[in-house]
Amino acid sequence: MDELKVPSNDVEWDTLITAWIAAEESEKRDGDYDPAWWAVDGVIMWNIDEKHEALWEFIIRTFERPMSDKTFAMIAAGPLEDLIAGYGAIYINRVEELARKNPRFNYLLGGVWKNSSSEDIWERVEKARLTIW
Repeated sequence: MDELKVPSNDVEWDTLITAWIAAEESEKRDGDYDPAWWAVDGVIMWNIDEKHEALWEFIIRTFERPMSDKTFAMIAAGPLEDLIAGYGAIYINRVEELARKNPRFNYLLGGVWKNSSSEDIWERVEKARLTIW
């Protein structure tokens, strides 16, 4: 797979996010070809390739878009969980702040599992999820 270039403008971000949502909303699985799956693979690779700032930008630009509950859950269990597990120390302050300010992001945070997050980061995630309830 070719490396997904980090979008450099709003149009490129919109193209990526639209494709990512379409692929996650698709019923195709188990080897069925989905022409939008490049977006899902690319976002996954950003985590592997340590492009965590691109991953954060993707999350921020995507979570408030219209989508099914299943796709919304995929942002939590995929990109956001990966970001917190891998780079929690870098992003926890941003996560806490956004969870305080934005009820939808706080709700999204509820779909994240501990994964390989450190205990101290995970405690802060759990506390952040409770800030508006």
